[in-house]
Amino acid sequence: MVQRIVIVGGGAAGLALASKLGRKFGKNPLIDISLIDKNTVHIWKPKLHEVAVGVIDQSIEGLQYRDHGLKNGYRYIRGAIEQCDPSTKQIQLAPVYNDEGEMIIAARNIEYDTLVLALGGVSNSFNTPGAEKHCIFLDSLDSANLFHHKLMDALLQLNETQDQLSIGIVGAGATGVELSAELHHVIESVREYGYQNISKDHLDINLIEASTKILPQLPDQVSSRAQTVLSKLGVKLHLGVQVKEVTKEGFVTATGDTIKANIKVWAAGVKGPKVFESFTQLPITPRNQIDVDECMHVKGINDIYALGDCAQLILPSGKPVPPRAQAAAQMADRLYANICLKMKQQSEKPFVYKDYGSLVSLSRFSAVGNLMGNLRSGDFFVEGHVARLMYISLYQRHLASLYGWFSASVYRIAQKLLRWQRPKLKLH
Repeated sequence: MVQRIVIVGGGAAGLALASKLGRKFGKNPLIDISLIDKNTVHIWKPKLHEVAVGVIDQSIEGLQYRDHGLKNGYRYIRGAIEQCDPSTKQIQLAPVYNDEGEMIIAARNIEYDTLVLALGGVSNSFNTPGAEKHCIFLDSLDSANLFHHKLMDALLQLNETQDQLSIGIVGAGATGVELSAELHHVIESVREYGYQNISKDHLDINLIEASTKILPQLPDQVSSRAQTVLSKLGVKLHLGVQVKEVTKEGFVTATGDTIKANIKVWAAGVKGPKVFESFTQLPITPRNQIDVDECMHVKGINDIYALGDCAQLILPSGKPVPPRAQAAAQMADRLYANICLKMKQQSEKPFVYKDYGSLVSLSRFSAVGNLMGNLRSGDFFVEGHVARLMYISLYQRHLASLYGWFSASVYRIAQKLLRWQRPKLKLH
């Protein structure tokens, strides 16, 4: 009988897992591996802010699931999960509609023997009034493209009016900090493409953080250095400020002040996807994540796994696995090994998280971070070109998990060659 392994979610964890399983078992007629995602293109999530400002083009950087699946031994199925029934071992996919709103694929049921939920996480608005209506949540390719369209329209208008473009970002974690720095790079670059009336003086970036420092999860030295760089770029930092409401004009703070913004971004907090609210047969946490055990089994259900930001796995320290790309990659590696062990009727091994530190890109200006793990005892601070090279190497490791090291290197070289003949910015 054919063993059906169904992976839902083509983010960093789900796609890496599908790629490795496909290369391992794809030619085995008794094992069928499927990857389900509502999008047709994959972009590494830490690069979404670069898509948003137009520094990278998804037509170059994007991975086509269908083509990649053909070359790596898994089947791609387009669709969005809307229900999961462990009793019948089926999931239900929502209908697929075209750009005109016409249904082109009806709702379907997909059967599985092993199910892996890897839907990633979304920004947490904490039920702030007006946030859902007025903010862009920079946690998907669609939202990154939406921000890009709004930015291009605003720059076109700004070039004619020489008015002020105000962008407000809630959340000074990695996404908020990297987006702030990248926006200043864009403002300096667009002048080369005919936007002669625009300068950095026309850009007003407000970065709002409830904590008293930016990058609150990282060491003080990393936070302090990043804060210095952003301040020099002219980013206005609003630290220790809580947003109680979002309006069309901007962000209303707990003190009653309004921070005005033409374009509003919410990049604070992480929770599981909204669809999990309807998964009544699975253990869902208050943060809308799936509760899993040390081997990433959904608690109480042996043939369903969850990993990445959509899962809550409590470490021996009592803390959950942090919502980081490195954690998702490590979970995918461990689950791949465990599925291989399971195929051999051997016992699975628990997931062990290793924190190798964090790196934050400050566009072409710099990068900062702290490194840990087996590089040396304790941790140490890095910045500048060295940190920038290390940040780039993280993306190379992600590509290697999808293509293998040799193919990933060829792919990266091809990307660089294409960029020679392409604009530095995506301006459409």
